[in-house]
Amino acid sequence: MCYIHRSPNSCEAIEKEKSTEWWLNLAREARAEGMLLLLLTGGESLLRKDFEEIYLECRKMGFLVSVNTNATLIDDKKVKFFAENPPQKLNITLYGTSPETYGELCGDESAFEKVIYAIKALKEAGVNIKLNYSITPYNKGDMLKAYDIAKELGVHIQPVSYMFPPLRASCEGDAVRLSAEGAAQAHFDWQRHHFSDAELKDYLHYLKKGESPEEFGEICVDKTGEKINCRAGSTVFWVTWDGKMTPCGMMVTPAVEIKDFNAAWQYIRAERGKIMLPAECKNCKLRKTCDVCAAVTFAETGRYDGVPTYVCEKAKAYNRLCKEFLGEK
Repeated sequence: MCYIHRSPNSCEAIEKEKSTEWWLNLAREARAEGMLLLLLTGGESLLRKDFEEIYLECRKMGFLVSVNTNATLIDDKKVKFFAENPPQKLNITLYGTSPETYGELCGDESAFEKVIYAIKALKEAGVNIKLNYSITPYNKGDMLKAYDIAKELGVHIQPVSYMFPPLRASCEGDAVRLSAEGAAQAHFDWQRHHFSDAELKDYLHYLKKGESPEEFGEICVDKTGEKINCRAGSTVFWVTWDGKMTPCGMMVTPAVEIKDFNAAWQYIRAERGKIMLPAECKNCKLRKTCDVCAAVTFAETGRYDGVPTYVCEKAKAYNRLCKEFLGEK
């Protein structure tokens, strides 16, 4: 589920990793152009031996720094470090609610106890933390228990039912992610667990505001799509482990090697403006409940204007569940 797509034992790849000073120089150039928010992530961000140096220097520059981590490396020393130098937010990925699930998904049963210990210790130390839960065939059975654990600990948790197509999985195809219908069901089950019936009904009626009374799923196709309207390449950017800038973490193109920050940023902004989403998505009545975005269309189809069938089917399945819940035909 991480952002780094390379072999950890590749000498060539290791040589391309950027130095401490390279990252800090980039941060200074970005600050000069007005950047305020910074996320440090990986792979596992805490694996870098210079993590604390980069983190502290970026905080000194005035950035609001958040960190993504799986928390397996957060011991008492790291808890003390984050308590004394608090991040804006520490985002922790929870992969399951038992040693068995961690063993199945991550290959390390002992990781579960380490993560739970870290969450409790960080919470007690007053560090602002948030849990993320990526729902896969391996851990979908732990999903609702994960919500209950977070609630018991007083920590916000955010589920992700849409998983990008697997690129490096040992098994083939969609075997490592839920079917479109399964992802929709998981998302809906999470909402049923999180909201009361009255709250969920209010939310679903809100989603339907402004919708045509015609049947959900009917599509009015225009000949042209629309430009992307998310923040990718507009007010945010991403830098890969080997020093390339992209619009967001899940978009591999456009990309440019960073030799001068401002030049790279202007290039990404200009190229981002040329991206057009699928024409079929423009007036789709399921748009409010669909995961479609530029990164998704490219990941699913290999092009930005390709129709991502998987997310279409997920949106249709989710809307069927919503209509059944509301007692509609």
